[in-house]
Amino acid sequence: MACCSRDKELPLDKSTRILPPSEEGNDKKKQDTPYIVFAYGVAPPEIHQKRLSSGLCKVGIDKIACGSSHFLLLTENNVLLVGGNNLYGQCARKNEIQDEEGLPPNLKVAQLRMEGHLIIDIAAGSYHSLLIAKTNKGNKLMAFGHELGCGFLDRKHRSNPTAIISNEIPDNDPVTKVFAGRMRSAVILRSGKIKMWGEWYNGAKQRALRDVQMQIGAQDSVVKIVMGQFHALFLSKEGRVYSWGDNTYGELGVSQSQKWRTNPEIIDFFANKVCVDCDVGGRHSLVLTQEGKLYSFGDNSEGQCGIESNRTYEPQEIETKGMLGDDTVIPIQIFAGDAHSALVTSEGDLFAWGDNSEERLGIHTTSSIFRPTLVEDVMGRNLCAVGLGGFFSVFITGPKEYSIGNKDLGKLNNMKIFKNMLFAKLPYDEEKKENESKPAGGGLITNLFKLNLKVTEETKITESKAE
Repeated sequence: MACCSRDKELPLDKSTRILPPSEEGNDKKKQDTPYIVFAYGVAPPEIHQKRLSSGLCKVGIDKIACGSSHFLLLTENNVLLVGGNNLYGQCARKNEIQDEEGLPPNLKVAQLRMEGHLIIDIAAGSYHSLLIAKTNKGNKLMAFGHELGCGFLDRKHRSNPTAIISNEIPDNDPVTKVFAGRMRSAVILRSGKIKMWGEWYNGAKQRALRDVQMQIGAQDSVVKIVMGQFHALFLSKEGRVYSWGDNTYGELGVSQSQKWRTNPEIIDFFANKVCVDCDVGGRHSLVLTQEGKLYSFGDNSEGQCGIESNRTYEPQEIETKGMLGDDTVIPIQIFAGDAHSALVTSEGDLFAWGDNSEERLGIHTTSSIFRPTLVEDVMGRNLCAVGLGGFFSVFITGPKEYSIGNKDLGKLNNMKIFKNMLFAKLPYDEEKKENESKPAGGGLITNLFKLNLKVTEETKITESKAE
């Protein structure tokens, strides 16, 4: 008896949805969809597999920033969505009592619009949020949430976006980029100067902005800063990587004999390589080179480095050739959470590995994953944004024209996605100082985002001197 056969096998995703074949008939074609959010781990339950309305995302997603258990998502049409843990006001909402279903309203997602302000950058720390708002008077650095990460000298937490005014940021040298991680923050000025504040790597608390000194080429400049539990990496325009902080687990990418770096210094291993991306978790680091080679170093107790040993001080290459598809498929962007990691390939597929508690990888097992593994829930869709927080992950799929895999290797995609990692709760100094805040003009409209949007409150922007 002849057995049954099929002339052509139709590609299926995990839910057995048939994917349309490409015009050539050989490869799977990713499906154009509205913007859909996939959230895993400790994340607001209302956002998983929900659509973002066309009114919110008319022309794409500009950036997503993740904290330990909250996130900020900035769309290209200047809408900021904020959701998650709001313990210190980091979601720009006042704490509220639980509703009838037992879900605190501040765990829902809010839509924030700032009248007269164009938001050009965002960042998230453990319990604080930062943004740069452009006005007709120039760029304004603003913060809300925990006072230490925000740099509020009066040591008061705020849920209202608050302008940070400092002599370290002169009018003729405005802030152009903002970064955050754990209880610390950093900015890059137009001149290329770097300012940082918050909890220092030796445990000291530095609320006033401080200049960061580092040796870098005259024609080079830092374009990205990522901060872990006690360390940081700096990526330069020319593809150099610098590390700073504690090296207990090898997270600085230098010899075990070097316990500490008091200032950012180049990682010699990458001195002759051109690096295009980097990210850090709590105690591990990832670096991607122009050739598509991915390296990791630091703590690997949950598999977050994707290597065999429990930790490594020397950067080790994560084996990806042939594991992400055919031999021509390479990583083009990398991401790190507290103890988990992810990458997006040149084909637009998502792979994740590391700590999978609460299924934060989007892989349906609670066991740690020790090698890059395909996230099947978003397979067959155009991946438009990826954010890894301390204890959760957020993936957004949508139209092909705004997808991550739609750009060449080594160049940021047209949403300019950046990631910021957050970690465990830290003690903070309760000593009180005189309130140095004063009101300013402008406004913030907060809307409850629950598929339907409605205005729930309006607050004023205040200013905090940080000199």
